[in-house]
Amino acid sequence: MKRLVIFLLVALIPLMAVPQDPISRPGKKKQNTTRTTSGKKKSTSVKKQSVKVSEPDGFVNDHGYVDLGLSVKWATCNVGANSPSDYGDYYAWGETSTKSDYSTSTSKTYGKSMGNIGGNSSYDVARAKWGGSWRLPTGAELEELKTKCTWTWTTQGGHNGYKVTGMNGKSIFLPAAGGRSGTSSYRVGESGDYWSSTPYVCNTVAYYLYIFSSYHDTGWSDQYYGHSVRPVVEPEPDGFVNDHGYVDLGLSVKWATCNVGANTPSDYGDYYAWGETSTKSSYDTDNSKTSGKSMGNTGGNSSYDVARYRWGGSWRLPTGAECQELIDKCTWTWTTQGAHNGYKVTSKTNGKSIFLPAAGYRLGTSSNYVEDGGYYWSSTPDESNAYSAFYLRFDSSNHLTEWCGRLYGFSVRPVVE
Repeated sequence: MKRLVIFLLVALIPLMAVPQDPISRPGKKKQNTTRTTSGKKKSTSVKKQSVKVSEPDGFVNDHGYVDLGLSVKWATCNVGANSPSDYGDYYAWGETSTKSDYSTSTSKTYGKSMGNIGGNSSYDVARAKWGGSWRLPTGAELEELKTKCTWTWTTQGGHNGYKVTGMNGKSIFLPAAGGRSGTSSYRVGESGDYWSSTPYVCNTVAYYLYIFSSYHDTGWSDQYYGHSVRPVVEPEPDGFVNDHGYVDLGLSVKWATCNVGANTPSDYGDYYAWGETSTKSSYDTDNSKTSGKSMGNTGGNSSYDVARYRWGGSWRLPTGAECQELIDKCTWTWTTQGAHNGYKVTSKTNGKSIFLPAAGYRLGTSSNYVEDGGYYWSSTPDESNAYSAFYLRFDSSNHLTEWCGRLYGFSVRPVVE
């Protein structure tokens, strides 16, 4: 009986070593401390033999991706890896170089107030190392990968990890690369940690995906740990102007892939009163710079057109006619991308599409109809009313153009000839 008890205690030690603290703590050795989003361990199937995963569907800057039928396409390899089963390199959150010591004293972002770093080459290692439209996945995109795919623990290329299979049957492999804490590696071959681009409000942790043989989940990890990075990419833009991508929908102008102030097509971006080039804390008639002012079309005028002011080049606000053209010559499908509601707008001419998030609007100090509606400025003023301008509006059942007061804080989706 004593031998049996001892055997059971020894068998339980590895499980007991995974703490259930709500958050990883600075100054302590990494023990895979997390706060899960679900509060439950995500169960998985286990398959010991080696399996094959899908060949790349395409390449961006010589790096392959697989379309799993999700809102983004997933890279076939980790940053720093030469094959899907290679571990690759380890990075502290918001850093673009490897190092010998992963601790609070060497972290460049720990305690720093930051927003989503996706697509910012100063902080996003995927963009810095791979270029093009490669970036870190958002927390929502990790969550989408977790919930919308089948996960099977297996072996590939001699390394443990997960075969992650989308609803369309295509798959990628995530190796259990372990991680780095201080000057040491931990749990190589037993677990894996993968960064997102999404920070937490306390400025010391960021969203990540962690995997073990018996479960996988998402949670928060201290930013100084060295985790793996598996990049994602949106459908490649048709081209770039000043590093901002556009899609040719076969219309009179090409439409940007993102809102002004956004890092991804599904990000809300910033809000601007009509004819203004800066955000503000309150959107009122009293602080509107154009309400009551007789003005012509502002397109391309950097004093009033935020697209030209922020993005430069030939970027500008769309005219009211171009907004109407987007409605008339495209198919609009209410959907979710990157965990945000909005419309997939697909050209009736060539089948290409953009995504417009339902970012809501700002009035006074409040946000309104976020996730329920989208409000996008044009460059066209109301010639009969110096207090209003033309804009595009939508909700889940309607999309149209009309006039609205210039004081409101709306989104901006630029166009380019």
